[in-house]
Amino acid sequence: MRITIFDTTLRDGSQSRNISFSVRDKIEIAKALDDFGVDYIELGWPGSNENDMQTFLEASKLRLKNAKMVAFGSTRRKGIKAEEDSNLNAILESKAKVACIFGKTWLHHVEMQLKVTPKENLEAIEDSIRFLKGKGFDVFYDLEHFFDGFKHDKKYALECLRVAANAGASCLVLCDTNGGCLPDEVRKIVSEVNEFMKKNKIKTELGIHMHNDSGFATANTFEAVKLGVAQLQLTVNGFGERSGNADLCLLIPALILKEKMKLPKIKLGTLTELSRLVYTLANTKPNPAQPYVGKNAFSHKGGIHVDAMVKGATYEHIKPELVGNRSDIVLSELSGKANIVATAKKFGYKVDKNNPQVMDMLKEIEKLESKGYDLGNLPAEQLLLVEKFFGKNKEFFKIETWKVMSEQRNGEFSESVITGIVDGKERQVVAPVKGGPVDAIYSALIKLIAANYKQIETVKLINYKVMIAQDQGAESSVRVYIEFKDGSEEWGTVGVSTNILEASLEAIEKGFRYFLLRNC
Repeated sequence: MRITIFDTTLRDGSQSRNISFSVRDKIEIAKALDDFGVDYIELGWPGSNENDMQTFLEASKLRLKNAKMVAFGSTRRKGIKAEEDSNLNAILESKAKVACIFGKTWLHHVEMQLKVTPKENLEAIEDSIRFLKGKGFDVFYDLEHFFDGFKHDKKYALECLRVAANAGASCLVLCDTNGGCLPDEVRKIVSEVNEFMKKNKIKTELGIHMHNDSGFATANTFEAVKLGVAQLQLTVNGFGERSGNADLCLLIPALILKEKMKLPKIKLGTLTELSRLVYTLANTKPNPAQPYVGKNAFSHKGGIHVDAMVKGATYEHIKPELVGNRSDIVLSELSGKANIVATAKKFGYKVDKNNPQVMDMLKEIEKLESKGYDLGNLPAEQLLLVEKFFGKNKEFFKIETWKVMSEQRNGEFSESVITGIVDGKERQVVAPVKGGPVDAIYSALIKLIAANYKQIETVKLINYKVMIAQDQGAESSVRVYIEFKDGSEEWGTVGVSTNILEASLEAIEKGFRYFLLRNC
């Protein structure tokens, strides 16, 4: 059986609360999905808004290697012919070659929402599919609320399926639109559908579209695959309305690595990269605990775990490289000596766990964690700590005093004054900027260091985040996380203080120390 992957991140996934993809975002994600190897990309609903129609017109210029673009829509409205329906005509204008339309299957919705008779609904399904087929489209039919409809009136739900098949749909997609099904229900209902199709000699392919309101969308899809369902409608990171959809990032590696299914076009090694790209363009914080692709999916914190791994045993169910992820040793108050030794080894330092400095570094980590630094698996922070306790610990520069002034002066104006020592010589710099105080600190520190290390001028600050480190009301401390970039390398460092500017200065200072340590 050939499995096809139908990605609906850009349509159903974009219905997630607080997610809005621009045309540019959709085109970038579509190219990444094509490169990953999916078979179909549902770009959007061209009849619903100008943004989606513009996306289709832009996507028509792409030269895709693996995927076909799919236009989404609904069956014709009541009381009109299919050729008169603006939604169906928008699909024609989209320049897509594949259409995926949905229609009602649950009599509750037929009567309450559409306010048509059961027969009129069946006629709308048939007319809409035949119209698009007549225009040269490959048509997939989404049986909306199929599982609820089946439980309410099995005979009518199966009649909707039969009508869609006879009208020429090339795939009949069973949808758990409310997301309330459990795996045993899916197993029972899909089995009955298979029996019905066999009895009625319906050879049309089956698909599955699961929502996650009960937390079983991916598991339900997995069950359906075992019963011969061929088309899997998924979203990257499980994005989707309400609680989301079946997660492509969970299901595909499970099928390939666990079930040993062959999906020859899929580049599994780029899965983590795809996941993070979609998070970035969705402007949504990644779920660190997400299986396979999450930052913590292959992170090890307990000392016993790390000790075992260093000795060749494993606490990982797959090799993380298979999905483009990696193993990480998390430095924390729970770290054992083995964590310190393994981390030092990662950066090329030879350290024995009997070295007294190992315990000193552990105590330092405990102190930092108790203050809310949450260093986790930040490579730059790890290297700086290892260098402090086991390296030459060269002091490239030292800050003696600093101050920052910020005001409104025909716009935002800030100025930072820093006195420091660079390679043994004291200097004072002043950095005025048309911007905020963090920008002024960054500029002043660059100016201070550049007198001796000109290459520091190529380092750019690319991300800045603030959160509460220790919640103590007005006296709370803040954790500032800053990301830097130089060429293709990116790294992040952390500062903590009750003064947000002091925390920012610490993070910037450490970011620059990391750069100098790596490059000088």
